[in-house]
Amino acid sequence: MEVRTVEVINPRVPTFGSGVLVAPGLVLTAYHVACPGGDREPVTVRDKRGQAAEATIAWADADLDAVLLQTDRTVLGASLPIVRFGELTCDYPDARPVCSMTGFPRALRRPHPTLPDAFVDEVLAVDGNIKPATSSRRGYYGFELTNTSLDSAELWQGMSGAGAFCNERLVGVATFASDFRHGGLLHLMPAARLFASPAFTDTVTAVTGMTPQLQPADLRLLLDDVRDPRLSTSYLLNARSAVVPLTGMTAQLDALEAWCRTSRPTDVTAVTGIAGIGKTRLITELIHRLGQPRPGSPTARGWTGGFLADNPLQQPPHYRMLATSKYPLLLAVDYAETRRDQVDQVLDVLAARDTSQPVRVLLLARGRDNWWPSLRRARQGTAVMSTGATVDVDPADALAETTTEHAFDTAKHAFAERIHTLRSAGLGDDWATSPLLPDTPDTSTGPVFTAAAEPADDTVISLHMAALADVLASLHDDFARYDNPMDVLIAHEVSYWKRIVEARGEHFDEKLMRTLVAVQTVTGATKLHNAQAAVTAGFDVHHAGFPDAAPNDRRLLAAYEDILTAAYPSGDGAHWGSMGPDLLGAALVADVEDTSGGQFIERLLPHPYLEEHQQHRALTVLARATPTQPVLAAGAARAVAAAPDKLLPLAAQTVAAELDTDIARDWLHGLQDALDERAQQPDADPDLHTWATNLVSTSLTQVETGLGDYFDSLDQQQPSRDEPEEEPGIDDGPDEDGLDGDGDASDEDDLDWDQDEDEDADDEQEGNREETADRDDGPDRTPVAPATAGTPAPRPTEVVHPITSRAARIALTTVALGHLACVAFITGNVAYFSPYASEPTFWLLPPSIICAHLFIGSFYGHRQLPAAPAILIAPPVVLLMTVGFGLMFSDVHRANINPIVMGVAWASLFSPGMLALTYAFRAWFGQIQFTDA
Repeated sequence: MEVRTVEVINPRVPTFGSGVLVAPGLVLTAYHVACPGGDREPVTVRDKRGQAAEATIAWADADLDAVLLQTDRTVLGASLPIVRFGELTCDYPDARPVCSMTGFPRALRRPHPTLPDAFVDEVLAVDGNIKPATSSRRGYYGFELTNTSLDSAELWQGMSGAGAFCNERLVGVATFASDFRHGGLLHLMPAARLFASPAFTDTVTAVTGMTPQLQPADLRLLLDDVRDPRLSTSYLLNARSAVVPLTGMTAQLDALEAWCRTSRPTDVTAVTGIAGIGKTRLITELIHRLGQPRPGSPTARGWTGGFLADNPLQQPPHYRMLATSKYPLLLAVDYAETRRDQVDQVLDVLAARDTSQPVRVLLLARGRDNWWPSLRRARQGTAVMSTGATVDVDPADALAETTTEHAFDTAKHAFAERIHTLRSAGLGDDWATSPLLPDTPDTSTGPVFTAAAEPADDTVISLHMAALADVLASLHDDFARYDNPMDVLIAHEVSYWKRIVEARGEHFDEKLMRTLVAVQTVTGATKLHNAQAAVTAGFDVHHAGFPDAAPNDRRLLAAYEDILTAAYPSGDGAHWGSMGPDLLGAALVADVEDTSGGQFIERLLPHPYLEEHQQHRALTVLARATPTQPVLAAGAARAVAAAPDKLLPLAAQTVAAELDTDIARDWLHGLQDALDERAQQPDADPDLHTWATNLVSTSLTQVETGLGDYFDSLDQQQPSRDEPEEEPGIDDGPDEDGLDGDGDASDEDDLDWDQDEDEDADDEQEGNREETADRDDGPDRTPVAPATAGTPAPRPTEVVHPITSRAARIALTTVALGHLACVAFITGNVAYFSPYASEPTFWLLPPSIICAHLFIGSFYGHRQLPAAPAILIAPPVVLLMTVGFGLMFSDVHRANINPIVMGVAWASLFSPGMLALTYAFRAWFGQIQFTDA
């Protein structure tokens, strides 16, 4: 952070101190340094290289002892990214972050060698720790030095205004030193207190084009970051950029806030909805709302948190930090259906915490049938999850309180304002031919959708895409010539790529960049070597058929890897990010696939340079795009059919397990069709085709029956050329929705807070199912050789509690006890008080039948049993014996009814009772089930 350090000089007093460049031309420093005695005239700012410029006051607050100075951005900090503000939210000694500060203290001033009465200020960099409790009663941070201390606090003069950084987050500004610690303790004004002043955030936004956000600095290694502002389509449409104000979804937002503020220490819920419906924007708004200071207490901190990183910067991640939060904590996990292992790690940590601060975990997914039921079965009723309520977001929710016309005009106005702000902040461009000024929305006549601004569907992201396309088309005639919003947005993104490529002195090849960005979008890259492999694969695919004319020059490959990294940086520990949102990225990939004659995906997926986790990601991205871009699913199916031994286990099992039921069904049907088409070719291997078809058929059968977690029990097999084998999957049962009844959650009538008490009957289908509490969706699932595939390894067991409310358990128990009483009365009456009572051996039958019912209820209810003949025959035999006693009871009491009809009536009476007895045991005592080792 040394490059951000500047010296601040007020020549009229004179005073000197330090400052920190929070953005090009914007300096944050202490008020008593820049404005001694209330002097607000311009001051001099000089960086460590000696480059100086005059600065004026942009914002000041004497009570907070802080001021923002604005100067020429081309002179000071021209190449610096915008600083990220942070605060310390945890007290975790095992991973306490080291903070750093750089400034110009008086102790290092020395006389100028040639100018009398002049001094040269030297830079001092110090490290230290901020323990949140130190100086907290006065509202300051105590910066405890670890490598430097001075004998007197006076020697620290000049250090005032220096910025303290923790994990690359600006957490505070130095104000004064403590004499009692002999210069070993500096006091900081926390950045969090600056955010209590709306004028501060407004000033930063106006200068940088980006609304500042206060992030947990100590959790930065675990959370996903928001990208720096840039004039690109992907940034403007990013939900976390929050360019467009949230429209609609007020009921969901209020209900989620009420859920967060319940008294329960920890809780988990799922937010589901199709792509582009506004889930991420909703949670971004929720985090912002909860983080605001409470009314009447501007210095009191609200909630903290953010989106959990898919690839945390620190490995292995210190998830235990989450259990030590000093503030209420809200964690959001996007694409939760593909991150079950990570979710389980976090929930295990939260289950063992002893802090009183509330923690809420929001799991965002497109559907919940394939992952949420098993998670709820494992966690519902525990320390981390109450009822497991869920929230469904529908397309109409974003427009629930407005009209399409008003939402469209609001989005247009917001995009125009942000583009204007970005250009004013120096993030301009050279493609705009028309001036852009924010206009006032006019909804009197409604929007006039042109061909280039017609929403593709009724999702909010499509509406925003159309609005942004309309704004861009008004800026340049070239954008206005396209036929639909997606083409306008991609054309604008191409202009963004061109600026980056030409800034690095490379020749801009639009077709090549389209191919490489499509590769980046599909494969991703967690490490540098993954990015290098992806770029190399992209060049090979782009130049397929011309190997001699287009050799892979290492310098050129490295240059384009750098270009892609600059265009789409990662917000977490991955090497690079990707073009977004998903609909825009899928449209680009589909365009490249079409341009290549349907060969792009088929050539890319099996490329030998790509690692298995990149192929896994590519298949997942393509499968998710099935509803909007079916051409991508078809291309992926052809690629899998061409290399089934390498790609099919991933596509048919691992990837299909991450998809919602409807999409998984279409995905698997596409794979089957591609395999059948491939089998018609002359060089097709019939054994390989048989193995592949069986694998897809098994997966498809399980999906069609609505069984969700069978993928974990499938033993993936390599194709056997002699006798292909198939290992059928055993799944965890029918879909389950969320429960209500928390008592603390808000009862919004228009929300889908699902009731599951009626779905306990669904658990009656679980008799022969295997359940896994923890899933391994990772790419390291290797096929099992055919020789050993038929002998499954023994599995450990665990007790899994089905999801039933207390009322449901009581109802099941009441019916079960009534059933036992009825059996006892019928059999006892026949055996002891009828003509049949003359046989002494007959007297033992009533207690035997009652014990048999209890055995069926306890053994079958508490254990997951295989489909063996004895297991299947025992319940019907006991039921038939009981029905026999019922017929004898009818005969004793001279019921003149056909025996067949009477037998059916008795069976209809005893069967539900036996089932209720079985599931009463399961509901109270859990079920012993197999799980993966």
